[in-house]
Amino acid sequence: MAAFSHSRPGASPVLFLGDALCVLGAYVLAAMLTAPAPDIILSRMVNYAPYLIIVTLVGVTSAIERKLWHIHQDLDVIPHLTAVLKTVGDATICCVFIIVLFMPEGIDRKFLLGFCFGTLVALLGFRAVVHLAVWRIRELGVGLRNSLVIGANARTIHLIEVLRARPGLGHRLVGLLEDEAERAKLLEDFDIPYLGAVAELNEVLGRYEVDEVYISLPVRSYYQQIQDIAHLCEGQGVTVHLLADLFPLRVATSRLMHIEDIPLLSLSTIPEAHFRMAVKNTFDFAVSTCLILLLSPILLSLAILIKLDSRGPLLFFQERVGQNQRRFKMFKFRTMVTNAEELRAELEAWNEADGPVFKIKDDPRITRVGKYLRKYSLDEFPQLFNVWIGEMSLVGPRPPIPKEVEGYTWSQRRRLSVRPGMTGLWQVSGRSDTSFQEWVELDLQYIDNWSLWNDFLILLRTFKAVAIGRGAS
Repeated sequence: MAAFSHSRPGASPVLFLGDALCVLGAYVLAAMLTAPAPDIILSRMVNYAPYLIIVTLVGVTSAIERKLWHIHQDLDVIPHLTAVLKTVGDATICCVFIIVLFMPEGIDRKFLLGFCFGTLVALLGFRAVVHLAVWRIRELGVGLRNSLVIGANARTIHLIEVLRARPGLGHRLVGLLEDEAERAKLLEDFDIPYLGAVAELNEVLGRYEVDEVYISLPVRSYYQQIQDIAHLCEGQGVTVHLLADLFPLRVATSRLMHIEDIPLLSLSTIPEAHFRMAVKNTFDFAVSTCLILLLSPILLSLAILIKLDSRGPLLFFQERVGQNQRRFKMFKFRTMVTNAEELRAELEAWNEADGPVFKIKDDPRITRVGKYLRKYSLDEFPQLFNVWIGEMSLVGPRPPIPKEVEGYTWSQRRRLSVRPGMTGLWQVSGRSDTSFQEWVELDLQYIDNWSLWNDFLILLRTFKAVAIGRGAS
């Protein structure tokens, strides 16, 4: 069930001002608590002002994207506080990233830690107080909106159950309009007044001072009637919500967007976070550039060892399937004999992986040097070039080969909706010890819960997994 409103929630100056005071207060308090002497507090605040600006700009952009300053009817505290946590995390990660790359002189770590932690605590506390206060006020019957329901069916029952179970949402159900009086009896147990047929809408809007209307009519059967209802409500400034069960989708989320004056219903199975994705892409490019330069002596040494160990090319180019099923050549150091692909057909009977994946422990095609390259994932270093040119990301689902994709179900193909990564949840949760179905579930879990902070944690866990050679083959 989704709701689409003619009125858009506006930004609240109270929330914006409160957040600004929280950030400024945390900045001043961090400067006071970490200053070596009281007489340098002011100078410290001035010197560290660029960091305040960085955190503020990133935080504002992220907050706008998450609509943290908009007045939402749904006052679920946990999702909202989670969004605040992610916003502060975005700002912190970007600040640290800029400091490491562009400000080698650094910053007092105690100050930065105190500033970021203080900002997080202040924002979470402020938002929790605001939400709980508004919720409590609505539970007391103050500031409620008169809501009218049009149409009696199973979706209407579910809507009323949700609204009744959560009085803090601020709804007062004034009645029901339904052309078939017999069908209206479906709602008798909810004690909602039956106000007549849909034709009575104009009179009902004025008599009951209706603030919003919920339309629970089948769109295909009542298209013209729904359009008339929307026009009538629009003319009187009444918000209209359409319970839109248009398609039987299990994972896609819907939102209303506009291109000029054209309204569009957008269905998406991936996170739509354009700013954070831009940060991720910038991070991938910058980090891959730095790593390629820093690791060049190691890459050269590994190349020499590979050439000395066995005949054949230095690199192994394998066709993989990337985002939106775009194919690309993935780079790896060669770890197998040159005729490995031909020998695979002879080894299919010993395949130990389930699903459309081919894996053999102690694969006889692997060279002596290749065994150690694989154990510590050194053979994957050349994929930094795939990241550098934008075909892969540092963190993301494992890029499959075309033959694997042919065996995917439709739900499993959602793994291809984001850019593949050098590492991901599948690797840090067991790497090659993980079954194919677990791979899929972990990749979909990563897509559904993606954030910059999660990427950062996965990278840290990857370093640990690689260092001990866990699950590699």
